[in-house]
Amino acid sequence: MKSFGITAMSTGSGKTSVTAAMLYRINKSVQIKIGPDFIDPMVLSAIGGEKGYNMDRWLQGNKYKKIPEFAGEQNKYAIYEGVMGFYDSGMGRGYSTEAYFERLKIPYILVVDVMKYGESIYYSTIGFRRRSCIGVILNRYTTERHLEMVKRVFDEHGVNVIGSIPYREDLEIRERHLGISIEDGKKKAVEIGKKISEYIDLDFLDEIEDREYARPDQKYEDREDFKVAIGMDDAFNFYYRDALEYLEKRFDVQYFSPLKNEVPDDPDMVYLGGGYPELHGEQLERAYRTKEFLRDFHRSGGKIYSECGGTMFLLENMKNSDNNYEMAGVFKGSSWMEKRPVLSYTELQCESGNPFYSRGSTIRGHEFHYSRIRTEERMAFNVSRGNGINGHDGIISKNALGFYTHVDMMVYGDKIFKNLI
Repeated sequence: MKSFGITAMSTGSGKTSVTAAMLYRINKSVQIKIGPDFIDPMVLSAIGGEKGYNMDRWLQGNKYKKIPEFAGEQNKYAIYEGVMGFYDSGMGRGYSTEAYFERLKIPYILVVDVMKYGESIYYSTIGFRRRSCIGVILNRYTTERHLEMVKRVFDEHGVNVIGSIPYREDLEIRERHLGISIEDGKKKAVEIGKKISEYIDLDFLDEIEDREYARPDQKYEDREDFKVAIGMDDAFNFYYRDALEYLEKRFDVQYFSPLKNEVPDDPDMVYLGGGYPELHGEQLERAYRTKEFLRDFHRSGGKIYSECGGTMFLLENMKNSDNNYEMAGVFKGSSWMEKRPVLSYTELQCESGNPFYSRGSTIRGHEFHYSRIRTEERMAFNVSRGNGINGHDGIISKNALGFYTHVDMMVYGDKIFKNLI
């Protein structure tokens, strides 16, 4: 598999638009997004036909190195999209895009926003062009004369200009946030990817090393007689692809849609991930069969594991800007929406017994939501980094555990299911 990265000097420079164009032009390619971003891999999946992977050292620990193994099973090219600017992370340089590219020996392209610059932009890029930089893509030039002025300096210094993209509103993927329509984002990504691809020269691919990656651990392919039902639809879709593949290889996995009022077939465990339940309040309120199943499954001691949006659905009520909706009522409490987002990496310590994690264990994840939760239920975890629910997380009720944080199930799955099976 051939791998290369897309990065920039700052966020908002056009990394995602260029990644969309690369996915459109390069057959059998997949996005690997650095950082805990559920939205980009979903939106760009409309281009390549499959959801991308996430790579995040905070969430995945040393297992982040396994992501190329998963990606290489079905793809010939991996396109790594960096997080923020090349050296940025908010967690120190060791979590920056530069650190990932250096550790994994990923050659990369620097996307340069030239809109407000002339020749000076070349000198601004010097500190961002390491030895493994393949070249640059000049983004958002305003006129042909402007492009000639900027490009000439790069040419004079022997820097490979892989592409030049003009400034046009129809070529920009706007900054996204929780609450957008994923389907609208997908349509826009395909449209923009197709248009921008015309401005990029792919000759650089011939110079990239083709590496072989080992297949993911064989133990993941030894299926166990354990049924995991996963909620999957437009309301619940925040799952890491490596986690779903891990579960599918180890267990009997079935998917069901709360939005369609579906009921899973005799599961041993139910997994409800995050997503956008607040955009589908009325439809979820009408999901009577799904909600009744979850309450009965809970009362009978069934094991339920939820994260963020899934936990909101398992509470009694959910309020958005339109109304107050009745949810499943597995947990006592309610959720509502605020204007200010909560965004943070998280670290949690287990202080109370539960079916999934042993007391004393530590897990790492991230939280990103506009909602807030109020509950009087017992909590299993103390939050040492992040916000959680008033400094705690992991609502416990019988064999149900509801998080506000997101974790990568591939990382903790072996420990979780060792306790369950």
